[in-house]
Amino acid sequence: MKNIILVVGAVFLFSATQTFSQLQSGENVTIQERTAHDLYVAGGTVTINAPVVGDLIIGGGTVTINDTITQDILVAGGTIFINGTVGDDVRCAGGKITISGNVVGDVIATGGTLDIQRGVKIGGNLISSGGEVVVGGEVEGMIKNASGTFTFTGKADNNLESRGGKIIINGIVEGSCILAANTIELGPEARFSRDVKYWNDEGSLEFGNSLAGGQATFDPTLEIEN
Repeated sequence: MKNIILVVGAVFLFSATQTFSQLQSGENVTIQERTAHDLYVAGGTVTINAPVVGDLIIGGGTVTINDTITQDILVAGGTIFINGTVGDDVRCAGGKITISGNVVGDVIATGGTLDIQRGVKIGGNLISSGGEVVVGGEVEGMIKNASGTFTFTGKADNNLESRGGKIIINGIVEGSCILAANTIELGPEARFSRDVKYWNDEGSLEFGNSLAGGQATFDPTLEIEN
């Protein structure tokens, strides 16, 4: 998270030398009109209610993005809501991150909590870390996660790898799967189309009817050091 915050700060300094960009700052900043170039915003509370045709770079306490961003989002904040469509990648760090809009590219996120809500589609990869990560949407690329708790109720069109304290799978994984956690739980909607390698404290896991293809193998080399 510190690395992303440092990157945001560096980008703000660099933006001051750019011709085709706009910088806004203040305690409360609200963008109500379309921006036809890159936008840089710093504030206590930042709200984006209009499209940005370019990149959006934000540092703030509470950040809410309600409209379309045609290119990348780079954001660091305490609480972050991404409700609009993103035309390229999202890189974010925050205490609480909620994504309810589609993302065409990759999502790289770290935070106390990360919630990718049901109905969301991520066209690229998802790389996530944090205290609690919840994925209810569809990810077309690979998923790589490290978190205290990982709850997956969506659809992974590619490979999924997760490591942490507790993993709950109650969704569809089309690619190969690696699960390593002290506790692993499989819900009634869990489906695996290819091989699953796993490690848990118990040394075994009941897959029932969740294996639609491939096989499940306990792999001691995945053990997590406590």
